[in-house]
Amino acid sequence: MSGDVISFPGAEPVEIEWTQPMIDEVHGRAFRDLEKSIFDCATATVSVIALQLAEHAIEGRSPKAEKAMFAVFHVADMLKKLKADYEAAFYCEKQPDAS
Repeated sequence: MSGDVISFPGAEPVEIEWTQPMIDEVHGRAFRDLEKSIFDCATATVSVIALQLAEHAIEGRSPKAEKAMFAVFHVADMLKKLKADYEAAFYCEKQPDAS
């Protein structure tokens, strides 16, 4: 059994010849679609509030508490950097990584 429920004669998969402009369009659309999510995560109303709540919730100087605070601060910093990198790339102020 081939796994097809119904086999339609002549229903061969269509191979699309991807051109660089087509790829650029898809990547550009995906890049623009990220903006709202990135800005929602990185705005003061989300990351700063989370940071303030965590500061009050995580008390003490135990290794566990310090690791938790480090994680919260690090995530907040990463979100700020992600937003800055996105804006820089959007305005062509940042060159893409060569990797």
